Amino acid sequence: MKFSDVKFYKSVWLWTKEVYFDLKPEVIFVGRSNMWKSSLMNAIFEKKDLVKTSSTPGKTRLANLFIVANKYYLTDLPGYGFAKLWKNFKEELDWLISWYLDERKSSIKNVIMLIDSKLWAQESDIDMYKYILSLELPITIVLSKVDKLSNNEISKSIAHAKESFFWQDVIAVSSSKKIGITELCKVIKKSLS
Repeated sequence: MKFSDVKFYKSVWLWTKEVYFDLKPEVIFVGRSNMWKSSLMNAIFEKKDLVKTSSTPGKTRLANLFIVANKYYLTDLPGYGFAKLWKNFKEELDWLISWYLDERKSSIKNVIMLIDSKLWAQESDIDMYKYILSLELPITIVLSKVDKLSNNEISKSIAHAKESFFWQDVIAVSSSKKIGITELCKVIKKSLS
């Protein structure tokens, strides 16, 4: 499977009429705002700007589905926990995330959960992790932005993430430096096989 054989499929919002989901296997990308989910997905797809990126946190406000090889979906969910969004809209984004995960749980093969390697796991990350576990979905913890850390700091961040997420495997990545991308692609391919 080549992730470069990809195209944008559709966007979904809570109030989208006639949302039709087929049963194609799917991998979800989720994380707090400004985790560089879009940049990471572009690195996986080997594309510069297929997944729209923004310097403004909270810009992704829809579930954006990308179809790979006409067989699989890789989906970018909005970031959670962005404090500067007005309260009602923040709640709607949280509803969209929880609704989408619940609606698609029979097709979801992995949830790639991004954690900021510099800030470590926040309360909202732990809450999301517990919610994903409650749906009995497989999770891969990914530490983003590791190019901004020393090797010693990366090791500490990985150890902290393992402790926070019950000793689950952790992958450290940087989309700009292509660190960990090959390893993550292998995990995604294995999930979809």
